[in-house]
Amino acid sequence: GGPREIVLTGIHLGHYGVDLNAGLPRHEWTRLASLLRELMQLDGQFRIRLSSIEATEITRDLIDVMAENPARICPHLHVCLQSGSDAVLRRMKRRWSVRQILDRCQEVRERLRLPAFSTDVIAGFPGETEADFDATLQTCEEIGFMKIHCFPFSPRRGTPAATFPDQVPPAVRDRRCRDLATLERSLRARYLDSLRGEVVELLVEKRTRPDDPWGTTCRSVACHILDPEVDAASIRGQLVRVEVTRDDRENVFGVLVNS
Repeated sequence: GGPREIVLTGIHLGHYGVDLNAGLPRHEWTRLASLLRELMQLDGQFRIRLSSIEATEITRDLIDVMAENPARICPHLHVCLQSGSDAVLRRMKRRWSVRQILDRCQEVRERLRLPAFSTDVIAGFPGETEADFDATLQTCEEIGFMKIHCFPFSPRRGTPAATFPDQVPPAVRDRRCRDLATLERSLRARYLDSLRGEVVELLVEKRTRPDDPWGTTCRSVACHILDPEVDAASIRGQLVRVEVTRDDRENVFGVLVNS
């Protein structure tokens, strides 16, 4: 019994504990990493996944606790990028720089095995030049996002950005989203290929056919179990280990391995 996956989510997930730390010395502060360490003490067979997080919130302490618990904390981070151009990020009033994102993701890559990165990007923010957009493509490629949620900028009445000069034409916004989608397909294929031969943890969710149980891996990739003799009903809702044998550029496929 009990949950098999716990997702920690929030508007500013990495700010967890800020409201609890007033007046306390720094060494007594509660942080997201503190919460994860507490959750590691709970009994049960479950894993923890983090939702969207900002680059500035990926602290070394957070990376430490993820590296210390690779079987319990999913090696997947949804890192808010929005743009790969510092000039655009400043106009968006974001609190991070491109260099911060690159450095934090590199630290994660050095400490975790084959971590998966996903992100959100706004295409065509007012004033975004072709050079700015090229910088976004370059940043996405350097990090290797395996999933990119692209949103064309949409002006909303009452927001400062709606009245900014140099509004990007809708056709250009849409074209930039298509270019990002093309890049995403390439990066996803590259990442899935890197998983071949890896043993990943899979939460079996459902089956499309009696002999095709599938679910989501710890790296937030859909995986189909190929074993024809597997009783899909008996493992539904369970965490199992699967060796990845192939992919179709969108999902991976594999066989069950003994725990």
